[in-house]
Amino acid sequence: MSVEARQPSSARREAILLAARDLVLLQGLRATTMEAIAREARVAKPTLYSYFPDKDAVVRAVMTGIVTELRESFWSAMNGPGDIVDRIANAFADKHERVRALLAGSPHATELYNEHDRLAGGQFEQFDNECEMAIAEALSQAGVGPVSEITALLLTASYGVGYRAPPGKPLHPIMYRLVDAILRPELPA
Repeated sequence: MSVEARQPSSARREAILLAARDLVLLQGLRATTMEAIAREARVAKPTLYSYFPDKDAVVRAVMTGIVTELRESFWSAMNGPGDIVDRIANAFADKHERVRALLAGSPHATELYNEHDRLAGGQFEQFDNECEMAIAEALSQAGVGPVSEITALLLTASYGVGYRAPPGKPLHPIMYRLVDAILRPELPA
């Protein structure tokens, strides 16, 4: 009995997505083919095509999974313990740590990082907008203003730290210092 015949439908779909994710990270988007995904996932090509009509659909589904993980991590930190500085710093650090962990060791990391929104069909942009609104709301509730300027500064600075921080260096202490330096002076006494 083949591997695909023994796997339930959801497990087969996850195996396909994991295979596609691994291949794109290892060999890049252009070199990843539907045939390679099917081989890596240990499913027949017709089975792969029964789940996804083309490679773009597979990549969008992979990106949906990544965005879902990032969203869960972000909201967990935003709703977690600590004051507003702790929560925002943890949300940024968790988000960027997950991205760094995903891309670690990939020779195509820069390409994928720079192309992530195009590959995801706007999902990252939507998530970034959600993060922006959540941070603005948290700042507003904490009595911090001007909300839009501080939110933009926090988001831009955290993106820079997440993208440029030295590999292997934990982001939580850096993000905390960043958020603390920007936000603490703005908090009401």
